Amino acid sequence: MASKRPMTLMMISARAERIHMALMTGATAAAMGRAVTFFFSKAAVRFVTKAGWAAMQTSEGEPATEMDAALDARGVADTEVLLDGISALNVRFVVCDSALREHDIDPTSLISRPQVEVGGLAEVIEKGEGGDWLTF
Repeated sequence: MASKRPMTLMMISARAERIHMALMTGATAAAMGRAVTFFFSKAAVRFVTKAGWAAMQTSEGEPATEMDAALDARGVADTEVLLDGISALNVRFVVCDSALREHDIDPTSLISRPQVEVGGLAEVIEKGEGGDWLTF
């Protein structure tokens, strides 16, 4: 049986619905046996901070936490559920070292579940060779 292609999700938007859709995509791909890497850069780097999700909004200005509550009420996995699932799977979260500097974010403020690695784009490109790339 052929091995499954790796998937890299490049996160650059801080919009809650984009991040949620990327988490759904990555969690599904990982559950199907694909190696998944999330690479957080540009404004999306805020998501992997401890206070990040609560400060984010949808493109329509709805707070991310309200979007999650509406999803949960409709039986759709919210961000917390997706992060729990991703934490249990073999998924990498990598935050761009340049984006941390760009947005003046201290690496000690990063979430610990799932574990977040600080790295660079070159490393992510090297490890994602031959796989699928999606940008959110």
